[in-house]
Amino acid sequence: MAAKSSALSRAQKRVHLAVAQVPVDLLAITGGFWAANALVPKPSHFDFLIALQAAVTLLYGICAAVVRAYSADALLSRSKSVLRALAALALATALFTFLLFLLKGQTSVSRAEFLVGTSLTAALLIVLRTCYVSFTLHSLGGSLYTTTILVDRSLGHARASSTEQPGTTIVDITDAFDPALAGPDEYDSLARLIGKSDRVVISCSDQRRVHWAYALQGMNVHAEALAPELKSLGALGIGRHAGQTTLILARGPFGLRARVAKRLFDFAFAGVAVFALCPLLVLTALAIKLDSPGPVFFRQPRIGRQNRVFNVLKFRSMHVNQLDTGGRTSTSRGDPRITRVGRFIRASSIDELPQLLNVLFGDMSVVGPRPHAVYSTAEQKLFWEIDSRYWHRHACKPGITGLAQVKGLRGATEVESDLTNRVSADLDYMANWTFTGDILIILRTFAVIFHRNAY
Repeated sequence: MAAKSSALSRAQKRVHLAVAQVPVDLLAITGGFWAANALVPKPSHFDFLIALQAAVTLLYGICAAVVRAYSADALLSRSKSVLRALAALALATALFTFLLFLLKGQTSVSRAEFLVGTSLTAALLIVLRTCYVSFTLHSLGGSLYTTTILVDRSLGHARASSTEQPGTTIVDITDAFDPALAGPDEYDSLARLIGKSDRVVISCSDQRRVHWAYALQGMNVHAEALAPELKSLGALGIGRHAGQTTLILARGPFGLRARVAKRLFDFAFAGVAVFALCPLLVLTALAIKLDSPGPVFFRQPRIGRQNRVFNVLKFRSMHVNQLDTGGRTSTSRGDPRITRVGRFIRASSIDELPQLLNVLFGDMSVVGPRPHAVYSTAEQKLFWEIDSRYWHRHACKPGITGLAQVKGLRGATEVESDLTNRVSADLDYMANWTFTGDILIILRTFAVIFHRNAY
């Protein structure tokens, strides 16, 4: 049994690459503000430029730690790396501006130099971080972690499913180590084989799992055992109840702190938005009443969190006698059911604004999977008949906007892929939720308010 060199070096590479990203960002900040000092008509004095750069760098470092701009997962994802760096820069400049406000003119900062410096820094961050991720992808071989698969007398499926995974080493250990009979020499060889692997997976028969469990529990490594018979259950992990081992089959997508933070943000955002948009809401209600007889609001049962049905609020955009409460018929382009005012408010997404009240009531969130009508269909099939994952998207509150919407997945569900693509985006949102991600989705929503599929 011989240890692989990749298993010995990958963990160290992760640390070195994460640390090396700090001077890359420092270069972007320095280059941005020094270039701005050279470009603006009335630049700051050299001493003040150094102080300005130092202040922004310090605030950026703090904010970068908060938004996880130097985390391991950002090393292999260009989008995560760039978006987190830009979020850190935005927070840093906002804090710097707030500090200047508190100083009340005790210091003089060239607005042009600061704006140009921030813009150039953002551009440099995009370029340098994109290049750096390309470098880390090559350096790490496309994988952050090293996994060693130990195959003991079995299971060709482990070999077949893992051969294409970067950072994975498969070792047939059948004749080299017997966990039921091993002594000091065998354990020493196993330790050298495992080396500094981040993860060890044992593929063996169920009769030998107990022996392997005892063998690996003293190896100071994250170890797992393949259990293909549990695949159909979709188990997420192992739990305990009354001294018994349980299989975790489902868990809420957000922890307690995340739910509290999300709810506080929802309440504050919706409250401010309702107050700020009050004139628009009143004018829209008046236009609806003047355009066609009937109520201003349209209440439609939709599926919310925990698959509970609630009434979503929208501005009425159709003639009263043609409303489709069950959502059985998707709205089509040029749909004759839509009123003149309805056509405009649907195209501009103004018809969705009353859902801010749903947010205040606690039925919805600002960001989350869009709630669907109870009997929505695609190609004459109910949504849950098309994709069995459909019910999983209701593990969190539905949102006014969401990841699917900013990706352009909106409008009528005419074919089955319209639904499956949205479900995939919704599940991706829940699996990778961050508070920063919600803010970015809200900002990206403004770019898709007017969309070709909004009708």
